[in-house]
Amino acid sequence: MDEKILFNEGATFGITSSAIISTEVKPARPTGTITKDDKGKKLLNWGEDNDFPQQVIADVRKNPELGNLLDKQANLLYSAGLEWGILEKDKNGIEKLTPADIALDKSIKDWCKKTSINRYLLEASKDLYWFNNVFVEIILSNDRKKIAQICTQAAEECRFGPQNNNGLLDTCYINAQWPDGKIEDPETKKLPVIDAYYDPAGTLQETTSGTNFIYTLNYANPGNKFYQLADWNSIRESGWLEVSSDLPKFKKALLKHKSTIVNHIKVSNRYWDLKFDGWDKKTQAEKTKIKQDEIDHVQRLLAGAENAGKNFWSTFHSDLNMGKDNELIKIEPIADLLKDGTFLEDGKDASTYTMSAVGLHPALVGTMPNNGLGGAGSNIREAYNLHILTNKSRQDLILEPLNNLVVDYNGWTDITFRFKNQFMTTLDTGTETSSKAQTSTSNTSK
Repeated sequence: MDEKILFNEGATFGITSSAIISTEVKPARPTGTITKDDKGKKLLNWGEDNDFPQQVIADVRKNPELGNLLDKQANLLYSAGLEWGILEKDKNGIEKLTPADIALDKSIKDWCKKTSINRYLLEASKDLYWFNNVFVEIILSNDRKKIAQICTQAAEECRFGPQNNNGLLDTCYINAQWPDGKIEDPETKKLPVIDAYYDPAGTLQETTSGTNFIYTLNYANPGNKFYQLADWNSIRESGWLEVSSDLPKFKKALLKHKSTIVNHIKVSNRYWDLKFDGWDKKTQAEKTKIKQDEIDHVQRLLAGAENAGKNFWSTFHSDLNMGKDNELIKIEPIADLLKDGTFLEDGKDASTYTMSAVGLHPALVGTMPNNGLGGAGSNIREAYNLHILTNKSRQDLILEPLNNLVVDYNGWTDITFRFKNQFMTTLDTGTETSSKAQTSTSNTSK
């Protein structure tokens, strides 16, 4: 009988009772392929088939950890939300924000409320960690004198048109149906792209038409020209993400399909001759009945909690001619594929690689290598504080449309936007958190 192979959904990884089978499938990567629709309109594909972000979303949804880790990264970047003021330095050169005058502060607060600024911060943070690309929509007031709102367009729904004669990406097409959508579809939204690299406020002030624009943010990586690639994508290409996603399926399959037989009872054909007189003269029906009764008797001795600790007596036959003993009944336990935590170490390795690729210390996730726990409070505190201290480049990127465009365009002179970062402290400080960056942290929890 042919041995059945249990494959995952994509038929890229399989298991038999004696072998593991894998077939190599390379995940999609961002590309700059240009395609044309039926009317000759050009589009810069995001992925070979223009479905790279859709593939990423599908892979993350199949994994039990990755989505939560990316969400945690976005929340850590968001920290305690937004603050603003006039950036000054004290006598020690330490930067601090001083409040703006009451009228200006109220104006900014009202603007932040109307534009749902906290929603922008969180959505932009998520797109940054998922894709390394953020598409910020800038919306002008009807009289074009102010930026009335900023928000994010879902990154997976955005595609660039090809470069213009100056080498700039000046058009963004937005369609929720990519890769099946077309540029000329009535559902496709076409917006001009602001050059974020030089005087975006001045560029926007010089435009004479339109009220909606795209300001692009990306965390650049070498080798990716138009669409950037998140660092954690390495676990997709290495295969570890698929291993992590497939392990629960194989655990479930083993539980569902594994045999419930725990012992193999072997009975010698001589057992019946030696135990039952006139065996050869009995009818087949009589032999079957005797065998069934004997097997039931042995089964009752082996099964059931009430038989735990009882002795089982087996027989053997001494062959005087050959000078050896032959077992007439032999009981052999069948190996359990699930005992000793089959795949447990593989799962730990996949989890560790996933956290490392996403850039999260295990203590921030609630696990630590070797012990599976979150570690001591000092481990969590030091990991958290270090993470916040090294997050500034991404925080600055998310705030770039505010600090490089909105402030200048709306005339909010000298205003700077910042994330309010909180740091964990030791209990001897009298509080568990502080909004001031630490110059040193204790290694002892108190």
